[in-house]
Amino acid sequence: MRTSVLESRARLLSAHADAIARRSSAYYGDCTCERKPYLLSENFALASFGRKLLDSPSVESILLCLKTMFPSLFRKLYLGRTLLPKELADPRRILVAHSGNTAEAIQSIPLFVALRHRYPYAEIAWLIGENTAPLVLDHWAVNRFIVVRHDWFRHLSEMRRVRHRLQSFAPQVAIDPQNTFGSSLATWFSGAKHRIGFGGNQRRRLHTIRVVSEETHRIERGLRLLQPFGIVGSNIGFDMPECEKDRIVARNILQRKGLHGNFAMLYISAEHPAARWQEDQYGSVAKYLLDQWNLPSLIVWSEDESELRRAETVVHAAGGAALQAPRTTLVERKSLSKLATIFVGSETAELQIAAAVGTHCVGLFGPSSATENAPLGQDHRAIQAQPKNVSKKRRRATLPEWKDTISPELVCEKCDEVLAEILRPRTISIPQTPTEQRKAA
Repeated sequence: MRTSVLESRARLLSAHADAIARRSSAYYGDCTCERKPYLLSENFALASFGRKLLDSPSVESILLCLKTMFPSLFRKLYLGRTLLPKELADPRRILVAHSGNTAEAIQSIPLFVALRHRYPYAEIAWLIGENTAPLVLDHWAVNRFIVVRHDWFRHLSEMRRVRHRLQSFAPQVAIDPQNTFGSSLATWFSGAKHRIGFGGNQRRRLHTIRVVSEETHRIERGLRLLQPFGIVGSNIGFDMPECEKDRIVARNILQRKGLHGNFAMLYISAEHPAARWQEDQYGSVAKYLLDQWNLPSLIVWSEDESELRRAETVVHAAGGAALQAPRTTLVERKSLSKLATIFVGSETAELQIAAAVGTHCVGLFGPSSATENAPLGQDHRAIQAQPKNVSKKRRRATLPEWKDTISPELVCEKCDEVLAEILRPRTISIPQTPTEQRKAA
């Protein structure tokens, strides 16, 4: 009786051997997951064992060998279980934990878009910080927003509240593109069986599935976390939502300033003082854009009162080539940047927002890394400058002299490269003499 049962199961394994091998190649062939060699060796070993089972004089000995050499494989596949968990093959509820700063949150939007295209009927939730939430609250790829404080994991009462909200959502899969203590703790609080995070030197103990990413850019590195789902090589899309009220406010600002056509948006503020470019250099760029491209500049600043004085200094240095915008909010600046022809600035968050809404950008990177944070695509340019012989740990705190290493001429050159594809430079037509007209004829 036992031999007949083993023979029937051996025939079943033999019939599905090729299918098992193809399935492993489809899901893990292009994956850089830490378990890839283990998974591939198990699957193809089972396929080779399955082909030999019917030809073997002793089926029981072959199965015993399989059980001895690959015990976990024997439990998963011989007992009728599938290698790819059902929660990853067809998830119903997915949590993405990213409550970091605005720039990193904007860079994680392509991950949501790729998930929505792959699983149109899944319920996707985003654990997001309260400062970034107004920008993306109406995004079509996300069903639920769990808004938290940026330091929620430092307060016991806030931790309890966040844990209750996460467990009420009850996700099957949790993804951690932020890769911090707070985000990994959120995936664990959610109770998800499968918690996907980065492996290698960036791994966290609370993750159950770790993916090794060799990419340096944050967007590409985040998309690597979708490999356990079989999502490889997805297109980068943002599809940023826009409120009608903010669109009207942005258009009213341009109408009051007399800007009815193309204009350049120069964002002069920065969260960190070391990331601010000098006022006279912004003024030089504004002069060049008006002289060469007939493009007036709108000087945009944050809500801080000190930034208002800097904006007035830039307008004075531009000598009539720039106009000062009023105080605006983050979502209103998003609508303004969408209407702009080109965006120039050194603040990473505003730069990512402008690129996400489809505006051509020229980014200035001093303390931060352009390799990790520059907008992706041929429509953007990034200028990286940093002091020499300064460690990355002390780059922000030591020397802000990177401002002097980025010259206005270099910024104007990058603006020419961007504007040459969408505008024509301003030219002065000189009437021809009668002799030149006859030669031309």
